[in-house]
Amino acid sequence: MNDPVIFERHFSDKLGISLEIPQTWQKIEKQYLDEQIEGYFYPAQVAHNPQIFIKKIVIPDAEQNEQNFAELADELMQLPLQKLQPEQFEIITQTQTKIDNYPARLDIFVFQSPDVKLLTTQYQVCWQNHQTVYGLIAMVESTEELQYLPIFAAVAGSIHCEQ
Repeated sequence: MNDPVIFERHFSDKLGISLEIPQTWQKIEKQYLDEQIEGYFYPAQVAHNPQIFIKKIVIPDAEQNEQNFAELADELMQLPLQKLQPEQFEIITQTQTKIDNYPARLDIFVFQSPDVKLLTTQYQVCWQNHQTVYGLIAMVESTEELQYLPIFAAVAGSIHCEQ
């Protein structure tokens, strides 16, 4: 995959966003995903294909605050930690940023799941558009991260909230 990556814009009515995904990536069929999640993968010649998932959560009025996106980021980061020893998890970066001018947090971390036995790099960015919180989670085998982290960043940077 050393050729230039060509992106095409995808519109998601169910998530209320548009984003640019590499042309060679495939959409994950909806029967494999929850209702408020969309996913894409690259059919690579590796054991575990690079993947991108986008999740949408509508926050109830009583729970809404300006930091809901940071709370989601913390929750998503805790998921792999539940099965791991501390030495199997390392935060590479944690940065405040913006997605389509909305407040966001970017986390990149590496973990080794006992199920998979491979080092995995996870790129996640969570952002908040008023009462809606989104999480983009992208994963790749750590040996391939230099090739795919720029793609994940380009996808995140292309997101436009339609609603």
